[in-house]
Amino acid sequence: MQLSRETKKKSLVYCHLSLLLVIIFWGSSFASIKVILPQVPANTLALFRFIIASVALGIFFVVTKQPRPQKKHLPGMIFSGLSGIAVFNVLQNQGLRYAGATDSAILIAMSPVFIALLSWLVLKEKISRLQILGIFIAFSGSVIIATNGSVENGVYDKLRLFGDLLVVLSSFVWAIFSIHLKKLLKHYPPTTIMTYSTIFGTIFLIPFSIMEFPVDITSVNWAGWLNILYLGLLASALGNLIWNAALDKISPVTAGAYLYLSPVVSAVVAFVLLHETPTIYTIVGGIIILFGTYLASK
Repeated sequence: MQLSRETKKKSLVYCHLSLLLVIIFWGSSFASIKVILPQVPANTLALFRFIIASVALGIFFVVTKQPRPQKKHLPGMIFSGLSGIAVFNVLQNQGLRYAGATDSAILIAMSPVFIALLSWLVLKEKISRLQILGIFIAFSGSVIIATNGSVENGVYDKLRLFGDLLVVLSSFVWAIFSIHLKKLLKHYPPTTIMTYSTIFGTIFLIPFSIMEFPVDITSVNWAGWLNILYLGLLASALGNLIWNAALDKISPVTAGAYLYLSPVVSAVVAFVLLHETPTIYTIVGGIIILFGTYLASK
């Protein structure tokens, strides 16, 4: 019995450490994207990233013999790929062309706010006064970042504001994707859904990438390709697999708490790699957003 308890305790420790690793992958991905964007157009970068992720997830899917979806559920998988992979990443990458990596990480963290709103509107789930308060607090924080954060040296940066708005929109799209997943999770394990969604999403990214042709991939240096591999293998494929495995051992609420660390990781990595120093507006707005998101997700 004692050995069993020790084994369970070690398993939980490994689980929490793995979640922390995933947050490092996801938080650092914003800076990684910013590093590559001067070499690879935004939509093409998303395509390269998810080709790699599709291959990795496909191999894992076959080796572990995951259940295949029925034909009647394929439209749902297709919609997941369109929203959660293609549209989300196009909006995020395009937004990162103009917005700061730290700003983007914080604004993406607003997804639980949109999930709470959509759950109320679409799924008719009850929403408490505390959640409503959290939604308003989070939105006020986003306004601080998107507006005041776009004022530098007294000059209003319209492009940065545009980038922030694209990132907020991508956060809303991710919420749509998450709400849709609730229906699919009643029928299939997360790995099946993520594998098929990623493959379909990669297909949808092709026309977005064609809009940027011709692309000179010979100009991409070795560091750029390493970043693309990092995004595809670690931030996308491995990150999602670890996250799904962790959800089998701990509650979604506990796992979700780790997401609040993502902007912190992003700020540190952006400072080291991009020399991007957060403004007072980003810091204050970020604290407000994270507090409001915490209330909205309760």
